[in-house]
Amino acid sequence: MLTSACGSSSGSNKTGSSTTSSATGSGGPAKHYTFELITKSNASPYWLAVKDGADAAAAKLGNVTVTFQAPASGTDLATQINMVNEAVVAHSQGIILAAQSPSGLLAPVKHAEAAGVPVITVDSGVSPNVAKSFLATSNVQSAAALAKYTAKLAGGKGQYGIIDFNTISSTGIARPKGFRQGMASLSSFKYIGQKISNNSVSTARAEASAMLQSHPGLTLLFGANDRSALGVAEAVKASPSRKVVVAGFDADLGEVNYIKSGVISASVLQSPYQMGYQAVMEMVKLKQGKTVPKRVDTPYMIVTKHNISSAAAVKAIQQYIPTYKG
Repeated sequence: MLTSACGSSSGSNKTGSSTTSSATGSGGPAKHYTFELITKSNASPYWLAVKDGADAAAAKLGNVTVTFQAPASGTDLATQINMVNEAVVAHSQGIILAAQSPSGLLAPVKHAEAAGVPVITVDSGVSPNVAKSFLATSNVQSAAALAKYTAKLAGGKGQYGIIDFNTISSTGIARPKGFRQGMASLSSFKYIGQKISNNSVSTARAEASAMLQSHPGLTLLFGANDRSALGVAEAVKASPSRKVVVAGFDADLGEVNYIKSGVISASVLQSPYQMGYQAVMEMVKLKQGKTVPKRVDTPYMIVTKHNISSAAAVKAIQQYIPTYKG
């Protein structure tokens, strides 16, 4: 099910450590800009794809340096807050942020804006949106579309559950909300509840296994991010006698083989590379005194074993696997 074509791919280095990417060259404005990219963690291919996109934009412009840092864990809110505050103290010329918590990062973003350091949020924003711009997939819309699609694969009836990664980030809140909205019109499905993986594949697997054991009528399980979806897939694969449809989100490096084999029936494939790329471009516009949109909905597609080798899917998956050919 193709919902939208995704952005370009990149062959950039994908190390999880804090690095600096700079580019010099002719053709861009004489002024050089240095921006700070702060994502939720440095441990996921998704966030490294955001970094790759930002690096590619810097290389194209030739007058931008993007410095990348992120907590090792996607739940280390205190460290991420400190990173934002330190970037302000260091007089960064701009911060590109994937906020771990829409409320927890609100004050740091307000502080940055008040100090003259513009903030653009990607994937996960703050509430209310006080950043200059927010680039993200519509998580509610995409999760609702995923729910409707996978509910049909599950036979249109039974029980469904959700393994979320946290309940503090905007994405952790929006995706289960969207999935439940998508299921709301299906009275033949019963919601059995939600568990939290804390971005741990092993925890997601344990929670999914427990759901499978305690709910024999379970026919659909939604893993709300890459780590959660992988854990759900492992649990379902370990229970071959059960016919359970697995719905995922992020469709990254780890999920591809499970999608090809059909263990994951469908997953939302986002455009993290494009988020990083466009965020740098928008930040440069801001520095040049231009107006940028307050909200940008980035494209996504629902990928299945039937379309995972399509040109659109291959191009999108190359965000995570540059050598991927389908």
